Amino acid sequence: MSRIVLRRRTVPEIGQLRDLVWVCTTTERPDDDVSTIKERPGVFMCHARIRNLRPDQIMDYLAVFGTQGKPPTIEIAIRFPLDVKIDLHHWVYRKTGDARIWYKVRSVEDIGGAQRFLFLDCSIDVVNDIRSDPATQESPPVWETPEAAHG
Repeated sequence: MSRIVLRRRTVPEIGQLRDLVWVCTTTERPDDDVSTIKERPGVFMCHARIRNLRPDQIMDYLAVFGTQGKPPTIEIAIRFPLDVKIDLHHWVYRKTGDARIWYKVRSVEDIGGAQRFLFLDCSIDVVNDIRSDPATQESPPVWETPEAAHG
C-alpha cells in the first residue's frame, strides 16, 4: 500500500517526472492590419510532475474563470534548466496523456534555492481531450501546439 505524504512541496523523485511538457514563451508581432498575432513557441521540452493543488472547473474546453485573477490550481515540478529563465508570461503545454492542456504560469519557485528543481504554479487555460463527447462538450475551434508555432 502506498504511503500518504502530507507535505506538499517535496522534491520529486526521478520516477515521478512522468509527463512530457513543453515550456513555452509568449511572442507578439503586428500583422498587416491593426491587430497583433500572439504565438506560444516552444523553448524546451522536459519531463515534469503535474499535481492538482485544488479543484478546477472546465466548461467545454475553457477554464470557467479564465486565467486572470484566478489562484493557481496546478503544480508542475521540473528540473531547473540553468540556461533558461522561466517567468510569469510563460506557458506549459502538456504533451502526454489523453488530454492536451495549456497551462498559464502564475508563479515560479526554486525549491530550497538549490537551482535543481522549479515548481511552477499554474492555472488551466485550454483543454483538448480526445475523450470529450462532441455532442455535449465543444472542442477548441483551433488548436495550437508548440511544434507548429516553433517552425
